This record gives sequence, structure tokens and C-alpha cells, in this order.
Amino acid sequence: MSPSLRKVSLLILMIIVLPVLIFSVFEIGNLRQNEKVIQNIYRNQLDAILFSINQYSDDIVSNFASRIENSLNNYKTVTISDLNKLINEFPSAKSLIQFDKKLEYISSVPDSFRDSTFISEMITALGSNSKSIKQLQTYIQGGYRKIETIGNTRRDIQWIVFLTLVKDQEVINVLVIDPEKFISQVLDPKMQEIAKGKFHIAAYRTGEDLPFYTSNKQYNPGKIDDREPFWLMTNYQMGIELKDLTIADLSRDRVKKNLILVGLMDIILLFGAWLIFRNVKKQVELSQLKSDFVSGVSHEIRTPLALITMYIETLEMGRVKSAEKIKEYYIIILNETTRLSGIVNRILSFSQIESNKRKYFFSETNVNEIVENAALTFRYSIENKGFTYSFIPDKNLPLVLVDREAITDAFVNLVDNAMKYSIKVKDIVVRTGKNDKYVFIEVEDHGIGISEKNQKYIFDKFFRVAEMNLANKVKGSGLGLAIVKHIMDAHQGKIYVKSTPGSGSLFRLSFPV
Repeated sequence: MSPSLRKVSLLILMIIVLPVLIFSVFEIGNLRQNEKVIQNIYRNQLDAILFSINQYSDDIVSNFASRIENSLNNYKTVTISDLNKLINEFPSAKSLIQFDKKLEYISSVPDSFRDSTFISEMITALGSNSKSIKQLQTYIQGGYRKIETIGNTRRDIQWIVFLTLVKDQEVINVLVIDPEKFISQVLDPKMQEIAKGKFHIAAYRTGEDLPFYTSNKQYNPGKIDDREPFWLMTNYQMGIELKDLTIADLSRDRVKKNLILVGLMDIILLFGAWLIFRNVKKQVELSQLKSDFVSGVSHEIRTPLALITMYIETLEMGRVKSAEKIKEYYIIILNETTRLSGIVNRILSFSQIESNKRKYFFSETNVNEIVENAALTFRYSIENKGFTYSFIPDKNLPLVLVDREAITDAFVNLVDNAMKYSIKVKDIVVRTGKNDKYVFIEVEDHGIGISEKNQKYIFDKFFRVAEMNLANKVKGSGLGLAIVKHIMDAHQGKIYVKSTPGSGSLFRLSFPV
């Protein structure tokens, strides 16, 4: 890598690649932090919903306690049937048992609980929860009723304790309810209202993964991780999740989308950096090739000019007397002039191509004539350099629409390359023929060949093969094959190359019929 290209690479690395990497790391860290915040927000919202359900259940029992207290205080006599009526209006209620503040039994509704061992168990439980009872008394004296739950040995019932003031006397009330009926009947309307098709709310027995109640009767959400205990029912929990997606799924989906977006941005920026580097590299290489081209062409022009000048000066000074020697000098001068003219013509032709000023004049032509006429211009050079040249024409070729001068240039360039790169076996074979809908001209040599990795570059302008120091051993401008490629493109033709290092090359120019 050249020093200038190395500097450009470092600049691109510092200006584009490093900021992209730093931005990506920072953005990914922010995404993770944001997703944690979002998860906390969702959980707080879900917790607030669960809190409202608990608050609703507390309000229902508190309202029921107020009705009992009002009934006992507003009528001179309250019968058992009146209390029975209140109990029956409360879904899931099994009984209401009342004690005074000394935990002495007052009454029970229904009356069947009077002689039950159930009462003694309840008194024992109230005694063991004396601290909670005192807190309830403190609240009721302050004008606020609080609800408490006390434990029992049976799972299918719950004991809910609240205090009422009956004629300024504190009465301890124990409401016995069926917890699962309370959830599925009393709390169900509230849960349905909250869910509204956006959430799934479920109730679980503690220790179980499958719910016994769901807000959506057609869907069983299974295990829900976000759960809260019911205030009024021990050993029961309620869970909530978003419909269709859990919070974890929603979070993962957001993270995935954001990461894909960041990844695409990184790819686009890095691809842009790569394109910039590639274009800069190409321009640097092209600049180097142009520099090499100027140096090479200068040398190629200087050499024939020096020879022409030397032989003309020799002839002018009259130092050569032999007619044969004079003729030899004139031939050398002619050859070098032809060589110089070829160099200049290639440069001018390429200049016209680069500026889109080269014009083509098409006419129906037999390619055999083009090959035969072109051979007259380089036959002496071929023989003088010790080459054997053979032409194998196809006599039944159809006419093709081509620019005769342009095709001659392309053909001569191929023959010129064949002579340059044939060092040991100096044999050139030219063929014409037809296949499919194309007429072709083939130029085959037995020279040094072209490696597969270089074959895709040989038609680029200024490209010279660097292997085996060929660019220095064989002088050239690097324009010949670039001109051939442009000529073939203008004719909507094809170029086929078959070459093996050490075994020679075959170039085929195909023209549409």
C-alpha cells in the first residue's frame, strides 16, 4: 500500500469507522437502559392495575360492613332474617359471626353456626391476632374502617374481620367467604372492565402455575410471572399480562428492531466508508498508472526518435558508402517511424475515446479482407523479428456491419501484443470463422500467457501486468486492450480470452451478423 493510500485509510478510519463503532456501542448501551426503563414503566402500570383490583375488593367488603352497621343502628330491632337478607345479597358469603370486644359470641348468620366447633376455632384465631384487632379498634375510633384477614386451617374459606359500632359499642364481625367464588363472581366485572381486551388477568392458588380464573374465558394464559397477592385472601394471587405479548416479548421485540436499525445504519456507513476508500484507492492507482504511462510512453517515443536521429545523421554525414547498408538504414528509419506513428495513433485514439469524440462509420464488410489488408502493414515487422505468421480464413463468412478502420486497429493491437509477449516460441496464428450469430477473428500466440487473476484487469486503461517484471521488460502504454474493448463495445460485440501462463493466449473478437 502506497503512503498516500495509507494516509487516506487512516483518515477514513478516524473520521468514519471509529465514530460509527463508538456510536454503535453507545446506542446499544442506551437501548438496554431504555428497555429496562420501559419494562419498569410497564410493570408499574400493571402493578397499579392489580392494586386497583385489591382496592376494589377492599371497598366492597367495607361497603358491606357499612350496610350492616347502618342496619343495626337505624332500626330498633334487627332480626336474623334481616341479616340473612344482607348475607344473601353478598355473593360468595357463607356466614357472618359477631363477637364483642371481649371475644364473647353474640350471634351468627345463618344460625346453624351457633353450636359449631367452628366458633371456638374462630375465637382462638381472634385471640392469637389480638394485635391486629387492636389496630382495627384504633382505626374505627378514628372514624376509619379497615379490613383484615385472619388465617384458618381450611383453604376453601376465608375469614375477613372488620369492626362496627352498634349503639357506640364495638362489635367484631367475621365474614366467612368462599375465596374462589368471591374472585370469579364479585371481582369478575371489575377485572373485565380493566382488561378491555388489552390484558389477560388471572387468579392462582399459591404454588400452582395454572389459573382457576381468567378474564378471558376462551384463553388460558398459563403461568404469568407478574403476580401480586390478594389483600383479602391468603394463599391466592392474581397475575396480569399484555394480550398477545408479554412484557419480556415486547421488550425483546423493541430491542431487536432497534438493534436491526442500528446495524443497518452501521452497515450503510461502513459501506459508504468502503466505497470512499475503494474510489480513492482506484484514483490513487489510476494516478500511479498515468504516471507510469507518461514515463513509459516518453521512453517509447524517445527510443525510436533517438534511432531515427542517429541513422539520419549518419546518412547525412556520408559515412555509409554501401548501397545495401544505406538501404538497411532506411528500412530501420521506416520501421521506427512506423512504430512511433503507432504509439502516437494509440494515444490519439484513446484521447478521442476518453472525450467521447471518436466516431464510427459502419459498412458491410468481410472480415477476411480486414485481416489480409492489416497483415500487409506488419508483415515485415513479423518477419524481421523472427515470427512465423499463418492465417486460416473461413471462406464462407457472411458480411458484418463494422467500421473497417476501427476493426483494423483492434486486430493490429492484438497482433502487436502477441509479438511483444512471445519470447521463446514465436508463432502467431490468425483464424476467422462463424458460430451462432457471430463472426469472429481469433489471434493465438504461444507466449508467456496471462494469469487468471490478471485476465479481468487487462482491458482496464493503463493496466500493465506486474508479474515477472513484465511491465519493465516489455515496453507499452497499457492502452492497446482498453482501445480494443471500447471498439468491441461500440460494435455490440464480444471479447473472449483464453490464456494459461507459459502456454500462450487466445483472443477472439466476435461481431454480430
